[in-house]
Amino acid sequence: MSAIEKAVNLIGGQTKLASILGTKQTVVFHWVHRHGQAPAKYIPRISELTSGEVSVNDLLADHQKTNKGDAA
Repeated sequence: MSAIEKAVNLIGGQTKLASILGTKQTVVFHWVHRHGQAPAKYIPRISELTSGEVSVNDLLADHQKTNKGDAA
C-alpha cells in the first residue's frame, strides 16, 4: 500500500481529503490509482491531517518509487 493510500484511509476517504485540500475527488483518485503519489505541494498538509501517522518522508518515498519505475 502506498503512503497516499494509507493517508486517504486514515483521513476518511478520497472525497473527504479532496474537500479539505480544495480539490476534487477524481483528482485524489488519480493520485492513488494512476500516479501512486500525492503532489509535493500537498504532502505537508496530508501528513498533518494524519497526525503524523503518514509522515512527510513516507509520502516522499512514494515519489522515489514512482521515479525509479519511470527510469527503468
